[in-house]
Amino acid sequence: MEFDWGNLQGLIPIVGGVYGYLLALGVVPRNPGDPQKMADWRDKFGRALKIGCPVLVILGVLELLGIT
Repeated sequence: MEFDWGNLQGLIPIVGGVYGYLLALGVVPRNPGDPQKMADWRDKFGRALKIGCPVLVILGVLELLGIT
């Protein structure tokens, strides 16, 4: 039985979705150069990332399973 390495493409949206969600929550970066600028950025884009990133993770899982 040979493993299909093509399905591992789903890891990219999974990792990107997790990173984006952590960015929206303020977990990363740990020591931002300008905390106020990062807080303003989070206020502007955080809500969209909190909605879009879990969808991206789900799509990545579906791609790993070969459903999409």
